[in-house]
Amino acid sequence: MKKIAPTTQQLYCPSCGAPAVSEICPYCGTATGLNTAEADMEYPVLDCKEATLSFWTVWFPMIFAAAFGIPGIIMLLIAIVGFGEGILFLVGGPFLLIGIVATVLVVRTLSRYMKVKAKGKNIQATVYGYMDDELLINNMPAQIVKLLVQTPNGPRFILYKLGNTLKPYGINDNIDIMVYQNYFMICKNKETVEW
Repeated sequence: MKKIAPTTQQLYCPSCGAPAVSEICPYCGTATGLNTAEADMEYPVLDCKEATLSFWTVWFPMIFAAAFGIPGIIMLLIAIVGFGEGILFLVGGPFLLIGIVATVLVVRTLSRYMKVKAKGKNIQATVYGYMDDELLINNMPAQIVKLLVQTPNGPRFILYKLGNTLKPYGINDNIDIMVYQNYFMICKNKETVEW
């Protein structure tokens, strides 16, 4: 018996009927319902380094820096002063190394954040869709938001890792982001109510 290969169903824009090749119809601007992982990359993708402060980017590495760095320093000092044996030097070295690496991660994140805050430029981005990240949080994939930005070289996509499982923005929403070189940060939109 001959197996029939499954055919992929072509999606069309629900508004104008054009073939859906991306998450937003290029002709009428309506959300097409196409999954971001299946969509064509119509424009080049910029290298995106997130400049966000969160528990996972600052506090979690700081816990490692303190938990491993301080005991590592103590063990090395005891070994250097001569009260301990050489084994303390061998054990303290890896502890201190883990503490140093964790500290470097925190300093790098804070440096990115401060550069974007001090020298960054506010621009608008359009949300095109979401993709699953390789990072799992409680067995759920973290999300990457696909954003379209206008650059001096034309439209470009950035793939911004949100670091959580939420999809806080709607497709075709315009959001404010700050950019400095290849560092990006989504601005928290503050709602103002006039009475």
